[in-house]
Amino acid sequence: MDGTARSDGPRGPLIVLMGSGETTPTMVGVHRDVVARARPAGAVVLDTPYGFQENAAEISARARDYFARSVGLDVDVPSGLRGDVREWDGACAGDPEAGLAAVRAADWIFAGPGSPTYALACWRGGPVGDALDDHARTGRAALVFASAAACTLGAWAIPVYEIYKAGAAPHWTPGLDVLGRLGLRVAMIPHYDNAEGGTHDTRYCYLGERRLRILERDLPDDAAVLGLDEHTAAVIDAGRDRVRVRGRGVLTVRRAGRARPSRRGRRSRWANCGRSCGASPRPPRARPRRPRRRPGPRPPPCARR
Repeated sequence: MDGTARSDGPRGPLIVLMGSGETTPTMVGVHRDVVARARPAGAVVLDTPYGFQENAAEISARARDYFARSVGLDVDVPSGLRGDVREWDGACAGDPEAGLAAVRAADWIFAGPGSPTYALACWRGGPVGDALDDHARTGRAALVFASAAACTLGAWAIPVYEIYKAGAAPHWTPGLDVLGRLGLRVAMIPHYDNAEGGTHDTRYCYLGERRLRILERDLPDDAAVLGLDEHTAAVIDAGRDRVRVRGRGVLTVRRAGRARPSRRGRRSRWANCGRSCGASPRPPRARPRRPRRRPGPRPPPCARR
């Protein structure tokens, strides 16, 4: 940290979504700008999405190093936030109460790669999910969620591994609906332009067009898909009614197979994004209108020159 800490958090809800590349040079500028805005006194990284992986400690160490070296931010990785400890996870119990207290007191919270469904199993309906929802409601902390963690913020989430790797039928799983706090009923899909498949379609977070069309039929009429390309960020500044796309790709609102992209560098009103999704985002603060100047009475003809 640079010593310029603040305790009241960013002005209004500030949520940053990243499609991928959250700890690469591509996103350094985004992270620095968010930190400069939030000036966090407490910054935490949630290890929950990847907490089941054998290399969880290594991922946490790399995250600490990235934010310290590239962003100038010292981050803490609280323990005890991986849910119930299972023998096969290799996780230690840690201190759940201290971990939860760190999340509640934080001014900046980051979560990234891993499994959306594992994270949701630990967060949804529990105190961590409630704390994240509270931050989104009050703007107490800036939320920077990428990749798998970004998936969890919508009303519906993709069980990526279950569908793509294990062959489960395409289906949604309930999300945290944090974006619903901003008036958006969406399914958030990162890795939207993924091309790793080469000879087969891995767009839309490895779903491909065929499976995404199947899933879209299960969404309500007033809901949409919010897709974010890889190495791309959407900076949602709800307090100022703005959303800005940064990075290499685009932010896409898709409804019933019809896509509306917002390209990088573009700044839009958050309310307009909500209308594209078919929802009613929280209205921005009304700006006072200047009274129109009414012309006075015309002078009599004898006074004109």
